[in-house]
This record gives sequence, C-alpha cells and structure tokens, in this order.
Amino acid sequence: MFKKIKDWYHDLPDKKKYIEFITALLTVPVLLTVLISNLNSLNNNKKNQPTLTPIAAPTEKIVVITENPEPTCTGQACLTPTIVPSSTTPACKKEVGPVKITSPKEEEIVMNDPVCVNINYPVGEYCTVVWSYRINKGAWSDYSDKSFCLYNQDAGKKELDLRVKSLISDDELTLVRTFYYKSKETPSVIPSISPTPIPE
Repeated sequence: MFKKIKDWYHDLPDKKKYIEFITALLTVPVLLTVLISNLNSLNNNKKNQPTLTPIAAPTEKIVVITENPEPTCTGQACLTPTIVPSSTTPACKKEVGPVKITSPKEEEIVMNDPVCVNINYPVGEYCTVVWSYRINKGAWSDYSDKSFCLYNQDAGKKELDLRVKSLISDDELTLVRTFYYKSKETPSVIPSISPTPIPE
C-alpha cells in the first residue's frame, strides 16, 4: 500500500501545486472557525459590560426648627406653626478671599532645600480658587490648589509671584513675595603643602 501511494505521488505532473492546493483547502475551515469564535466572544463581551449610571451628588439641606412651636390663636381658629425643610445650599462668595503666603516670610533668608511655599486660604466662606506661581519673572506654573516646593535653587534674591484665580468668577489676585536663598555651605578641605628636604 505504501508503494502505491509512493508511485501515485511520483506520477503527479506538478507535485508542488497539488500540495499547496490541499494545504490551502485545509486552512479555510480553520480560519472560518477562528473568525466565528472571535465574533462570538466580542458579542458576549458587549452583553456582559456593566452600564454606567450617573450618581447624583449629595445635596446639603438646611432644616430650620424652632424650640417651642406654640399655636397662635385668634378668636376660634388656632394656627400651629409647621416645620418646613429648606433645600437651599448656602452660596459661597465668588471673589478671591484673603490669601496669605505663610512661608517663606517677606525678606526671609532660607537655607533649606527644597524651599516649601505654604499658602493659607479660608475654605468654606469663599468659593474654590487655584493658583500658579513663577520665580524671578520666569514661566508660570500650572494651576493647582496645593502648596508647592522649589528644588535646587541658586543662591540669591528670589521674587515669587503667586497668581490666584477663582474657579467660579473671573476674579484674580497676584501676590509678590521676596526672599533670599542661601545654600548650606559645606566645609571645604584645603590641602596643605609642606616642603620636604631633598637629601644630598
């Protein structure tokens, strides 16, 4: 039987064409199976995805309660006061509130690296603000509501500009703070040269 297959194979006029044709025919079902399984997988993933629903932010309610609600009587009719909850939220002031640079102080000599700048801003009464800064008329930083630190500063006079902007209104305020940075000096070792006599 093996001899018959071998003879049949040798008698084929162009052997390579038939082998490639058979190989191509066998790969078609494999490719179709892969495509169908991928499509089914994609359809199942779409069905299993959770739907995102927005969550409402909690609202603050102010309830006004009187201690001793007494009925008001006039003649034969008496009116009893009712307690009505108010759904209004206290509004913040839209302008920039009092902002202070608490550290470094004006004209202070700073020797720490990094130089951390602390900003004090009252929260609650005034609406939210953000600030940007620059040193010695350089480029402005991105806006943030956090204190920041300056690293690897050169020694000398530093002029800090702090631009404070309200997120609610167009109100803006610029503060200027001057301080001096002095790096901590490390003791330097000076080599001493002592003459040695040359033997004769």
